[in-house]
Amino acid sequence: MRKWRIEDSEELYNITGWGTSYFGINERGHVIVTPRDNGVAVDLKELIDELQLRDVALPMLLRFSDILDNRIENTSRCFRQAAEEYGYKAQNFIIYPIKVNQMRPVVEEIISHGKKFNLGL
Repeated sequence: MRKWRIEDSEELYNITGWGTSYFGINERGHVIVTPRDNGVAVDLKELIDELQLRDVALPMLLRFSDILDNRIENTSRCFRQAAEEYGYKAQNFIIYPIKVNQMRPVVEEIISHGKKFNLGL
């Protein structure tokens, strides 16, 4: 029987299916999140260990607003590129379907960051 590898964990837990390339497993075998393209990776085990030292109990919900921001930016960029490619001149709007996630911090982040991208609810 061969030794367990990081790739085995990635496959077993379908890490690549968690959200584009935001999540992965580092060389220590810990789940990492990279909320921005070419950004700093956050080791979730280290983060949780640090939060527990501060008396934050499990289970805990971690939100990465940078992922929301990055998705808004990527969606806007794709629309802009398609408009240029097909000669579309009219104004366009990105609409966030509020029923997808109604959590106040999520909606506030989407509204705040989405303003410059013509994003509405």
